[in-house]
Amino acid sequence: MIKIKLLLASLLGFAGLYAQSYIPVTNEYFAFSTGEKEVFKTTFNQVSLAEAEGAFKDYLKNYKSKIEPVKGISNEYQIAEVLLSDINQAKTAMFVKFTELEGNASIYIHYLNNGKIVSKGNTPNEFDGYTKFTEAIADKSVFSAFESLIKTQSIKVKAKEKELNSIEKDEVKEHDAIGKAKKSIKDSKVMISTLEGQYKNQQSMLASKQKQVGDKQSEIASVDIKTLDGQINDLEKENKSFVKDLEKAREESAKISGEKAVLNVTLETQNKAIKAQKDLLAVTGDKKAMKEVQSMEKDAAILIGEIEEKKGEIAIKAAAARTAQEKIDAYNIQIVSIQKKIASHSENALKDQLKLLEKDLKDLENEADKIVKDTSKENDNVTKEEEGIRQSEAEIQRLKEAQIMKKSEISEATEVLNDLASEQAKFK
Repeated sequence: MIKIKLLLASLLGFAGLYAQSYIPVTNEYFAFSTGEKEVFKTTFNQVSLAEAEGAFKDYLKNYKSKIEPVKGISNEYQIAEVLLSDINQAKTAMFVKFTELEGNASIYIHYLNNGKIVSKGNTPNEFDGYTKFTEAIADKSVFSAFESLIKTQSIKVKAKEKELNSIEKDEVKEHDAIGKAKKSIKDSKVMISTLEGQYKNQQSMLASKQKQVGDKQSEIASVDIKTLDGQINDLEKENKSFVKDLEKAREESAKISGEKAVLNVTLETQNKAIKAQKDLLAVTGDKKAMKEVQSMEKDAAILIGEIEEKKGEIAIKAAAARTAQEKIDAYNIQIVSIQKKIASHSENALKDQLKLLEKDLKDLENEADKIVKDTSKENDNVTKEEEGIRQSEAEIQRLKEAQIMKKSEISEATEVLNDLASEQAKFK
C-alpha cells in the first residue's frame, strides 16, 4: 500500500517566490539495474541531479558508510551496510538511484533491514523511521540547493554594496573638486586685483614715458637753456612727490608683511592643533572630534585665504614702490641729462637719448600688453572653474539620486537573501 505523507511546511513555504522543494515521500516500485524493487521515492522541484546526489553523499558521511557506485550504470549506488541507530540497531543495506527530468531530480531508495525489504507490511515498526531518514536526505538536498542560491545572492549584495561605495567616493571627489575650484577662483580674483593695480601703474608710467619722448623730441628741435632749467626744477618737484610715494609704499608694505607674518604664525599653530586633534581622532574615533577637525580645517582655510590676500596687497605695494623708484630714477636720469645738455649741448647726444627713451617706452608697452593677457587668462580661469562647479553640483545631485536607488537595490537584494536563508532554515 502506497502511503502519502504531506509536507505542509514545504508546500506552503515554497508556493511563493522560491520553488526549491520536494514532494512528499511515497512508496512505489522502481526498476534498478538488478531488477524491480520497492522504494521510497521523492521528486524535487528546482533541485538538480548533481545537487541531490552531492547532498546524499555528504549526508551519508555522518554514518561512515561506504557508497559503492554500480559499475556501468550512471547515478546508481549501493551501500552494503549502514547503522541507522535512530531507527534500529540492525544493519541496513541501501540501493539508491537518481534520475533527472527537466532539471528536477528524483531519488529512489530501496532499504533492506536484516535482509528484509523495508515496507509498510514487512517492517511496520521501522517504516516511519525510514521515511524520516529519506526525508532527511531530501531536506539536505534542498538545503544544499538553497546554499548555492544564497551564495549567488550574497555575491550580488556585495557587488551592489561595492557599487554604492564607488558612487559615494565619486561624490566625495566632486565635493573636493568644488573646493579646489573655489580656491582657484579666489586665487585668480586676488591675482586679477593685483594685475589691475599693476596695469594702472603701468599706464601711468607709459604716460610719463610718452611725455619724456615728446619732450626729448622737442628738445632736439629746439634747445633753450632757460627752458631746460625750468624742466630741471619741475623734475625735482616731481621727484619729491615720488620719494614720498616710495616711502609710503615701503611703510605700508612693511606693515602688511608684519600682519602676514602674524597670520603665518597663527596658521602654523592652527595646523599643529589640527594634527593633534587628528591624532586623537585616530585613537578615539569620536564624531565630536571629527566635527572639531572639520571646523578647525575651515578656520585654517580662511587663514590661508587671508595670507594670500596679504601677499596680493604686498605685491601691489611692491609694484607701487617699484613704479615710484623707477620714476625717481628716470627723473634723476633726466635731470642729469638736462644738466649735461646745458653744459654741452650736442645734437647727436640728444638723438641717442631719444632712442633710449623710445626703447623704454616700447618695453613699457610690451609689459602693459603682458598684464592685459595675464588678466584675461585669470578671468578665463574664473569662468572655467565656475562652470566646473556647476557641473560638479549637477553630478553630485545625480550621484545622490544614484545612491538612493542603489541603497534601495541593496535593501531589496538583502531582503531576498534573508528570505532565502529563512526558507533554507526550514530544511535544516
